[in-house]
Amino acid sequence: MAASKKITLSADGNSATVADASITDVLTTVISQDTVLTGTYGLVQKGLLFVGGMAVQNKRVNGSFNPLQA
Repeated sequence: MAASKKITLSADGNSATVADASITDVLTTVISQDTVLTGTYGLVQKGLLFVGGMAVQNKRVNGSFNPLQA
């Protein structure tokens, strides 16, 4: 299984650095415009954003943060 990587775009936008990702990167790169996670950590991050969006929408409609509540 390949390790998750953190890809960071340089300030000039012409190159990028690749490093091994840590679990804390899931939270620290969630709104970054120049850093992306690949592999399992990237999928976990996208899943958390998806479920979070479902919870916020459910709060707006039904008054509860439980995304599984109808």
